[in-house]
Amino acid sequence: MSKNILNKLLDNISCRDNVINNLYSLIGHKDEPLPANIFVHGHIATGKSLVIETMIKYLDYKHSIINCIEHSNVRHIYDYILMELSSYKLDSTNSFKYNAKCDNFMDFINNLKTIFNSDNNNENIIIVLDKCERLRDIDLNVLNGFMRLQELTNLNICIIMISDVIWEKYRVKIGAIEPLRIHFSQYTKDEMSKILLKLKNNDYNDGFYMNYLNLFLSVFYRFCRDINELRYMANINFLKYIEPIKNGTCNENNITLLWRNISNVLKTNLEVIYLRVSSNDFHESTKLISEIESTTKLALSFELPYYAKYMLIAAYLASYNPVKEDKRLFLKISSKKKKTKRNNNVNCKKITFNTQCGPKNFAIDRMLAIFCTIIDEKIDVNANLLAQIPTMCQLGLLAVVGDATLDEPKFKCCINLDFVTVVAKTVGFNIKNYLYDFNHH
Repeated sequence: MSKNILNKLLDNISCRDNVINNLYSLIGHKDEPLPANIFVHGHIATGKSLVIETMIKYLDYKHSIINCIEHSNVRHIYDYILMELSSYKLDSTNSFKYNAKCDNFMDFINNLKTIFNSDNNNENIIIVLDKCERLRDIDLNVLNGFMRLQELTNLNICIIMISDVIWEKYRVKIGAIEPLRIHFSQYTKDEMSKILLKLKNNDYNDGFYMNYLNLFLSVFYRFCRDINELRYMANINFLKYIEPIKNGTCNENNITLLWRNISNVLKTNLEVIYLRVSSNDFHESTKLISEIESTTKLALSFELPYYAKYMLIAAYLASYNPVKEDKRLFLKISSKKKKTKRNNNVNCKKITFNTQCGPKNFAIDRMLAIFCTIIDEKIDVNANLLAQIPTMCQLGLLAVVGDATLDEPKFKCCINLDFVTVVAKTVGFNIKNYLYDFNHH
């Protein structure tokens, strides 16, 4: 029986024979105790989740597979795991709430023991923590607790952690358990061809499509190893590849003419691979990416310090938000306004966005107040921080308005919305949440 399961896995999942054999040797034998924890790591789109989820499905163990990014706190993770392991269903009869109390890790352990009582503690249980790097941000102790779960519950339970990050990045405390590690290497060019051939969605024969894939990967493989992106781009570009065949200018055997027709298109689409641009007008796509890249490169070329980026964001917000809206936008206090009846016969004025007009002047005190509000930490506004302001003026990001010798000169921000959006993304800040143009309703 176990041999049949292994053969099914090897037949259904391409180019992952080594890791399938290694993983199966650890968890595939139902009559053997499971390892306490396994750490699976590798680049994105290398088949980590696919292999583990498919293997657990074939083995038919009690299991819970959870994507840690989808849960905002630890309690949600505990509840989700317990519901899956206990086969508890959320419906109107239980008001779509889980009935077990699970406020901390000890409650989680006690609930597990209740589900799997001592008479049935040999049952194989697997908990898969996909994207487990998220747990480092939620609570440093949670991951260490999960890794000791077999010891703490005395159950035959295995924690499988899946991550794009290497294990060395998880060593935050002395005494952490070292898990068994399985590495998923990136697919080679030949392996990528086999997988893309298996995923093809056209009626052409395998030999013809394999020739196309060899041409396609000769351009794309060096710069992209993500199988999902490559599959999408392979399908989009194949339509262009077969155009000469469909209009009758050549046949399937004329590889030279087909390559000559597609080569420039492949090189053009390589630049927009991560933008998911699928347009018949490839010149328009090239223009789009060049405009985006020029703004992005300009914004990133300044290499501003962390706090200077927030200072620049605060300056932009001060320039393009009305002063009277600061309290509502930054203190999250919205005053209820009385609704007034409007006369339908009166012509509606055309709405003009602040971000489409020129920047307004602002005082330095207002900019610093916004800066302290938007940054997620307590910070002392000292001389080193204030020294960033003249530096940004020299770079042309800010401009002094009026007499610079006054005690409190006025400033204005000299960058546009696209520029500040790129800067905000580098610090994980969504600037549109704080702009009046996007929050005035």
